[in-house]
Order: sequence, then structure tokens, then C-alpha cells
Amino acid sequence: MTSPLPATPSSTLFEPWPSQRTRTTMRTLPLFAFALASLIPAAALADEPKVPTAPATPAEKPAEAEAAKTTAEPVAAEPKVVVEPKKEAPDLAAGAAGARGAGVAMPGSTGGGGFMDTRLTWTFGDDDFLHPTGQLVPISQNFNIGDRSQYRLFFDGLNSRFAGRENLTHLVMYKKLPGFIKGLTTEASLVLRFDLAALAANTGNLNSALYDSGSFLRIFYNTSAKNEKEGVSAVFFPLDTDRVRLGYLYDISWGGTAASINQSIFPRIQGSSPGLKIQYDSKDFYAFLGLKTATIVQPEKIVSGSGGEGGVEVTRVGEANYGVLGGLGFDPTEKVRIDVGAGYFQQGKFDLDDVRGQNVYTYGGSARVMYHHNMPVPTSIDFQLYRNDPQAPMQLFRPEKYEPGKTSYNVSAEVDVLQQHLKDFDVAGKLKDQTAYAAAIQGVLKSGYLRASATGIVRNLAFVNRNVPGFIPFETLPKDAKTDNELFGAVALDYHLADLHLTPGIGAGLQMPATFRSEFSDGGIQASRVIVVRQQGQESILPYNKDRTPIVQARASVKWDLSEAFAMVGWAQFVRDNNSTLVIRDPKEGSATLRVYQSPNRIGAGVALQARF
Repeated sequence: MTSPLPATPSSTLFEPWPSQRTRTTMRTLPLFAFALASLIPAAALADEPKVPTAPATPAEKPAEAEAAKTTAEPVAAEPKVVVEPKKEAPDLAAGAAGARGAGVAMPGSTGGGGFMDTRLTWTFGDDDFLHPTGQLVPISQNFNIGDRSQYRLFFDGLNSRFAGRENLTHLVMYKKLPGFIKGLTTEASLVLRFDLAALAANTGNLNSALYDSGSFLRIFYNTSAKNEKEGVSAVFFPLDTDRVRLGYLYDISWGGTAASINQSIFPRIQGSSPGLKIQYDSKDFYAFLGLKTATIVQPEKIVSGSGGEGGVEVTRVGEANYGVLGGLGFDPTEKVRIDVGAGYFQQGKFDLDDVRGQNVYTYGGSARVMYHHNMPVPTSIDFQLYRNDPQAPMQLFRPEKYEPGKTSYNVSAEVDVLQQHLKDFDVAGKLKDQTAYAAAIQGVLKSGYLRASATGIVRNLAFVNRNVPGFIPFETLPKDAKTDNELFGAVALDYHLADLHLTPGIGAGLQMPATFRSEFSDGGIQASRVIVVRQQGQESILPYNKDRTPIVQARASVKWDLSEAFAMVGWAQFVRDNNSTLVIRDPKEGSATLRVYQSPNRIGAGVALQARF
């Protein structure tokens, strides 16, 4: 599988793969009708009139021809009529993704049009064949057809929310037209994400299967006669602004609004978060300013009463909250990029007794320095506008391109620091700012058919839980509490065998998870309890006086490209995590319970077929 951006091989080759249930076929028939409609222009192109050819000259008489051979002086040959070959129209049958890959306009589009990007994956495998079903948590079934969350290792998709095994389609209606004012261009795009796996789950929750993925309206005014991309743009998001974030590596970005995956900067948000973004772009510089709004349920004081006697009551209503963010970037040299950004986000009001009604908010900044050679500055696919513009193509599922003899690379360092205004855990009625921070170093190398990457990340416990906000919701950590930062490192390597269309590769990562630890006296004996926090909402309580241990994950894989749009992948993976525990009945005490470690090792394997079009 391939990455949509110049990303790490870990986000491409070593991706796990999901399933497609049979019933999905019937439910995707409307999509095929949409695709069929887009092919109508191809039929029109097939009926182009043929270019007329020159009429044939009359045949010479035999005698005259023979005389000419013997008596006439040699003469230059009469110029032939040259007919220019008709230029072949783009293969519109290849669909929108194929057209964009060839750098031509989409089927039936003039300055843009509707299109679809689709990924379908069939998967067969087992993430743990060492243990019978039910012995470990999370539960692992026997070999079956379908997706499993355990197929995703923590180094997969560091620069995207997608792991690569999704069954989904982006349905897009796009239009771009010049304005009536010189230099003005207008764009609009309706972008819907259709999650086929969520639909096939039969949960009845349509919102998890079909939802907005960055619909926008854009006005651009060109300010340079020499550079068509230089100017001021205003992008309006009528539905949601999850694509407008701070930070640069997706895994440590902040300010998003994806509540369904626990990535909303607005806790207790109701609905989505529309907004706008104004940006200036030049050849070596950009600057932007953005605004988000969100409805958050929060306590409000109201006046109530009857008979002329009034009182004050507290009720909980949805109220508008705001987020403001901005940033800039510039290139001091051709190969160096510097980016900085900052933001402030209202997060409702406290609903805790001693601070009820006071404001909750988060503010902070991000910065990145990058050196790149023969490689554009990478941007997460989840930050980009979904457009059908040949001048600014965005292909979610494009295949990887290799250039023999060419070497390209980039090295980047990023820092994100937040201040979260929370209730002081240790002082009643007081508020306090708590610091959350993260940093990342990443290097990506591509040389001919070889790809390699290395990534290192550090996050403190507050940053891991930045969207709650706080490890204890809406409160700071206790003064005497001890915590450990998350430490993460991963490497990936693959090599493409062009003649065989094979890409074998390996990837591995090591994680020291973040922890919260408390120390106490039990019968005069000092003891401690450690809570391991892998990510927001994923926690494990360790036995008394036990500490965290490293989590190791590794995968070996082989991808076989059967065509430009079809691939087969086989993989084997190993996971060792000795931070997971179970609660069992104490065999010595009868009704008492004990917290014990579960088996740390899991070995799995699988095979997947994937179509991208």
C-alpha cells in the first residue's frame, strides 16, 4: 500500500488492512451509478469527426510513365500531405484518480468537477494465534475475514488518521471558476466521506458511516503577474474545520475537531465546528489566521422565580465557544523551511462545585524546522483541502512513484507547548495553568527504489490527554503525583523490485508509555500504584509496586502490485506488551481479587487484497 504524501514507509508498506462485507456491494450501487454518469463525456469524445485526408492523385498512363522514366530530368518529389495524428483523449474510463495521476482534468470537468476516491480491502488473518480466544484483552478471534484494530501497530500512519486498511470512499462535487474581478478565482467543494466498514457494521449510526470531510468555499485573489499562486485566499468551512490544525506531524497535532476519534479541542461539543481561514501565499512565505466556533454544553446562571420573587438558578445549555489560531512559514534558503503557529481555544465552563461557571481554555504554540533535498515539504493528507484542481492535485490513494538514480530526503524537528486552564487539584476554588508538551524528530530517505524512515516522539502525560482536558478531567495533576513521559521510536525500510512488482519491507518500534503513579502507606509499608496510559482512553492499572516496561512491535511484509490500482500484501507481526493486566479471583482468599499480568506476547499474520481507484 502507498502513502498519499512523501511520508514514512511505515505509513505505506507496513499498513494493516481491513475487510469488506458482502452486503456492502448492494449498498454501494448508488456510487457506481455516480461513476457511470462521470463516464458519459468519454462517449462523446469517441464521436469526434475524423480529420479529412488529401484526395488520391489519378493514375498515370503506362506509356507516359515509361517515357518519363527515360527522358525526363529528375524532379523533386511532390510534397506529401501530412496529417497530424489526432491527439488521444485522456483515458476517462480510468476515473478521477487516474486522471489526476496523469495530471489532466477530471472526467466531464471544466475547471473542476465531481469525482470519487475509493479504497476497498479484503483481509484474512489473525492477530494472535498463540492464545485461545478469550484469554487476553483485547479479545482475538481465530483466523477470519475482516478488519481488526490489533492489525494497526503504533508506528502505522504517524502522519495521517488512516492506517491503510480502510474501506471507504470520498464523494466530491467540486467547481472552480474565474471571478468577474480580474485576478479573482472562486472554488467550492462538497466533500463527503463514506465509511463502508462502518455501514456494514449495522450499528444503525449513520453519522459514523457518512459525514463531512472538509467541505469548503474558497475565494482567491492573485496579487502577482508572475506567480499565479501568490495572493490572498479566504476559505470558508460551513460544516467542520478538522482540517485546520496546529502542529505539523499529525500524531501530535492539536486544535482539531474530530470528536468521534477523541481529537476535538472542544470537549462536550454538540455537532460540528464550522469556521474560516484567511491566508496569504508567496513564493517563499505564507501566513494564515483562522476562526472556529463550537456549541458546548456548559452551566449558565439564569434568573427565575414567580410572584415577584426572583432567584438565581444554574442550568446547562449549549453556548457558542470560539477558537482562534494563526501561523506563518518561510524559506530562508531553498532547502530550509521554518514554521510557527499559535492558538487560543475556549472550552466551555467548569461544572465542578467550587469553580462552577468559570472559563476553561487552552492556549499554546507550535514550531518546526525542516531541511529537505529533492523532496517537497510534507503535509498530512488530513490538513489539505480536497480539490479537483490539476494545479493542486490531492490524491488520497495514489501509488508510490520511484525515480532510479535520484536521492531525496528530509529531516525535521517539531515542538508543541500548550497551557491548559484547569481547576487546581490541591486548592479548593482555585484555577491553575498546566503545561502540556510534545516534541518529534523525523527523517525520511528515498533513493531510487529504496525508502527508509526514522521517527522519535516524546509527550508528557498532559499532552497525551490534551483533548479531555487533563488526566483527571478538567483538573490539574496532584502536586505530589509523579508521572513519566511517553517515549517513542520507530524505523522502517522497504525496497521496490520493479521487474517483479514486489516491495518487501520491515518496520519496528519501541514505546515507553506515559504513566501516572501514586505513592501511599499500606499498614506502615510504603507502596505505589502505576497507571499506564497508552493514549487517551486506553489505560492499564499495574499490580502494586510494579513499573512500566517497554512495548515492542515489529512487522515484516511483502507487497505485490498486480496492476496500478490493485495490490496484494502479506505480513507477519510481533507485539510484546507486558503492561496489560487482568483482575482474577484470589485462589487463596476466595472472594478476594488480584490484579495480575496477562501474557505479553502476540504473534499474528495476514494477507490482504486492495483496490484503489
